[in-house]
Amino acid sequence: MIELSRYVFEALRKDKEFILYRGQSKDDASRVLVLSLAAQRPTPESLKQLEHEYSLKEELDPTWATQPIAIARHWDRPVLVLEDPGGTPLDQLLGQPLDVAFSLHLAISLSTAIGHLHQRGVVHKDIKPANVLVNSVTGRCWLMGFGIASRLPRERQSPEPPEFIAGTLAYMAPEQTGRMNRSIDSRSDLYALGVTLYEMLTGSLPFTASDPMEWVHCHIARQPVPPDQYVKEISAPLSAIVMKLLAKTAEERYQTAAGIAGDLRRCLKEREEHCRIDPFQLGAHDVSDRLLIPEKLYGREREIDALLASFDRVVSNGIPELVLVSGYSGIGKSSVVHELHKVLVPRRGLFASGKFDQYKRDIPYATLAQAFQSLVRPLLGQSEAELGRWRDALSKALGTNGQLMVNLIPELELVIGKQPPVPEIPLEDAQNRF
Repeated sequence: MIELSRYVFEALRKDKEFILYRGQSKDDASRVLVLSLAAQRPTPESLKQLEHEYSLKEELDPTWATQPIAIARHWDRPVLVLEDPGGTPLDQLLGQPLDVAFSLHLAISLSTAIGHLHQRGVVHKDIKPANVLVNSVTGRCWLMGFGIASRLPRERQSPEPPEFIAGTLAYMAPEQTGRMNRSIDSRSDLYALGVTLYEMLTGSLPFTASDPMEWVHCHIARQPVPPDQYVKEISAPLSAIVMKLLAKTAEERYQTAAGIAGDLRRCLKEREEHCRIDPFQLGAHDVSDRLLIPEKLYGREREIDALLASFDRVVSNGIPELVLVSGYSGIGKSSVVHELHKVLVPRRGLFASGKFDQYKRDIPYATLAQAFQSLVRPLLGQSEAELGRWRDALSKALGTNGQLMVNLIPELELVIGKQPPVPEIPLEDAQNRF
């Protein structure tokens, strides 16, 4: 068991959930990193992240990552103790463009580290400067912040309110927002790497946003200004590498971290030998070692167009429409319907859906209840002013019958508040009233 009382600590970085400390031993030259929960009463999710990062101990190597040593108790709370490779969090070096040569050394080291992680079957899901330790002289770096990393080669993010999605919105791949109808895989980390390289080279993020849903809109719909238009020292090939990483669909990005590292090494070599970087074919050696089947929908263009056209009509004229999608089980109804997510984002639309289940045929209105239940959580994530508008509109529409809807959708009470009981009337009249 490591004894933390013999260390003197200084804080390296802090966010709303965690504080990273560097500890120097009072007895010798040994050092450790300690990741502590920021809150005195942490959430269960924060505790799970500490435990999850420790569980990845065998997959992480100290040559390219901060390797967990132990979970201990210090400052009256659980902490994760990590080996300290030295270095500074990358976000503390940013705010202005970094030297191009140093950026290339750092980018090669970072993409190599990400490549090692992917070879171990782990997707980081939160690549960002705050999760990278950097030797500011050599440009060597180490990954950290594995609290939400995944061992799954491919997984789906449900379209939850952006405030509830694990990760950092400013660096988040479009598919990680849950609005692209595509899965998260190792190429999602490569998008986040692209955002990080963009920030290193230009001193600013590729997008700016004022609220979570605007961040989502930026990642799935807006194109960033190429880095070479910001900083004249950035060559066109280096700018093109970053823009390829920032492609909206995973198929158009680099497919492997090794492919990126290879192109970056070529850029560095040409710059050191010729003081310039001539154009070359990107990704010439970017070959994945596993089969990646594109998640594009085929043969559903007519159905998708009908859905989108219906949505556009509702937006333009305000008249509600009902669209029913039918088909055999497993034919892909959900995949078609979820294509709506992308067009909902710019207009701040809310998505709710229900599925008719063969095992719930005997439960009245189960599908409608399921659809409306899925709306409550997004509403609760809105600002108090926005939630107030919904509360007023729903209360006005429901009138004295609010309790009838709360009986069907209990979560609705969280939005409209406690409702007065409805008068007792004969069974047939009650059914008509409902």
